[in-house]
Amino acid sequence: MNHLFGDQYAVKLDIFEGPMDLLVHLVIKHDMDILDIPIAEITEQYMAYLELLQALDIEFAGDFLLMASTLTHIKSRMLLPPSLNEEEEDPRMEIARPLLAYLKMKQASQWLSDQDMLGSTTFARPECGESTQTPAPHEGLLEADLMDLVEAFRALMASRYKEHTVDFSTEKLSVDERIERVAQKLMSKSSILFTDLFHPLESKPELVVTFLAILEMAKQGRLRIMQHVQSGIIRIFAVTSQGSHHESYETTSL
Repeated sequence: MNHLFGDQYAVKLDIFEGPMDLLVHLVIKHDMDILDIPIAEITEQYMAYLELLQALDIEFAGDFLLMASTLTHIKSRMLLPPSLNEEEEDPRMEIARPLLAYLKMKQASQWLSDQDMLGSTTFARPECGESTQTPAPHEGLLEADLMDLVEAFRALMASRYKEHTVDFSTEKLSVDERIERVAQKLMSKSSILFTDLFHPLESKPELVVTFLAILEMAKQGRLRIMQHVQSGIIRIFAVTSQGSHHESYETTSL
């Protein structure tokens, strides 16, 4: 899809940690039992994510492709007739065991990060004129990660383009110009719904370049992406030059 843009463009976000993060996201999202994973379903979901990320030129390491081949291999083994050897292990344990270990490490890491650290600046008084770099989230809002954003974009694309169509447009689209357009929209409002950044009459390439602009602005720290806990709705907040975002939030829009 690079030929649709003025220059080749790629996005790399550090928060996209690895294939295990993606698997955990899929398991939780679809309420799967790790010890009884529907391997065909999770493989299909995983491959769909990789295809979308590749189409968006989001860079990811080779271990994502290795995981894809592992899931495909397990899926093919599950299609074989049951072995007469009763001691043969369920092929799904090849992915279930590392998933369980990864979740334990993530939980331990989260617990450690939540503990008070000796010598922290918790009680330090900020200097005059100094602003906080991590503003407190709004009630009912959490910071959205890349998975949440990709899922929202997938849903947006699916709702607007239910059938595959071929776009013969040769217009060159500029990510930089779309970044400025997004910035202008955020200047006139305290925040904006993620879906409102995409015009209903835009083509697929235009939707993609808008999404790339949002990712790049998030990477640059120019906006914060928050998700409502109950509804799952994503809202974009502009980050000021002092490192804070606007504080108003219209709960009625949910």
